[in-house]
Amino acid sequence: MMPVSIVHTTSMDNKGSCSKYGHYLNKENEVMKKEGQGHRQQFFFDQEQNRLTTLRAIDRVDGNSRNKGLSKKQDRYFTMTLNFSQKELEHLTATLAKRPIRDVSELNDRELQDYNEVIRLFTRQAMRNYADNFNKGITEKQLVWFAKIEHRRYYKGTDREVMVGKAKSGERKEGLQTHVHITVSRMHKEYRINLSPLTNARNSKNLVLNGKKVNGGFDRSQWKQWNEDTFDEMFKYQRGLEEKFETLRVLKHGTLEEKKVLKMAIQKEKNEAMENRSKSNEMKGPKNIQKERIKSRNNQITR
Repeated sequence: MMPVSIVHTTSMDNKGSCSKYGHYLNKENEVMKKEGQGHRQQFFFDQEQNRLTTLRAIDRVDGNSRNKGLSKKQDRYFTMTLNFSQKELEHLTATLAKRPIRDVSELNDRELQDYNEVIRLFTRQAMRNYADNFNKGITEKQLVWFAKIEHRRYYKGTDREVMVGKAKSGERKEGLQTHVHITVSRMHKEYRINLSPLTNARNSKNLVLNGKKVNGGFDRSQWKQWNEDTFDEMFKYQRGLEEKFETLRVLKHGTLEEKKVLKMAIQKEKNEAMENRSKSNEMKGPKNIQKERIKSRNNQITR
């Protein structure tokens, strides 16, 4: 799986203050404090600051939609999440810690700080991609948003594991579960320009920004692809064919022939990977045997 970038559907809550959602995002911090891990809690952050209070973060987004011509029926903010696969997170943590990491609790305080900073850097780049994707000539500095990193996930009643009896609703999921919640204002920071990432905004045209005509629109698939490319480039991640967003898109929307060709390519890549691992193990084998022989001789001499 690639880093999945999800723009959530809106509700009545999005037509007012983001206060309810902002306070909700403190749920993991509350658990951490009860466990005596308050020093490892996560703070809100944005494009420039690493540490925003809950009230400050909420006020920035709420304040940006005031007096900018929005009707009571229009959404004032949108929520999104950046989700990562276990493989991607294992790559990040192992690169930072120089050892395999199975759970974020295995990182010491300094390693956790570095890990969080890497996730923040990626989030900021994802928001640059978000701004570029509107095709209005705006930059990330003209967006108003805040984000929160979470390192835990819990099973829901609708999860397959719960439905088949392998897990219980509310039970904590194992492994690396890092993800990012983002709340972004609908409005441009300076002008009365709507910035909606929803489907019905993809074909907006004939907009005026700073006295210039620009084309609007937001392509969510393109945003996902850009974020995948950003992740791979930033973290030197060697993405397999099966992990690519384009692969998932073709398998879901492609023709029967396209799907057939792609599945064959995926299987070929898997076979080659297995063959390479087998050759690698064969090369290591003799060396390991020789080491054991030397160790055995040394033990005999010691005796």
